Amino acid sequence: MNALSRREEETLLKTTKARALKECDPVVKEFAECAQGRTLSVAWACRDKYKSLQECMLQ
Repeated sequence: MNALSRREEETLLKTTKARALKECDPVVKEFAECAQGRTLSVAWACRDKYKSLQECMLQ
């Protein structure tokens, strides 16, 4: 079994996150627009957009 070094793990995570954000950019922007100006109410008002964002990011 091969293990990644901490540096390799961080590089892989950074690359994967950047790619996910690029591919999910429209969904991220939609959630950000919904969440803008909200604090606690974001949990209820933007629930569907947050779920869509999570599904996109986990692909």
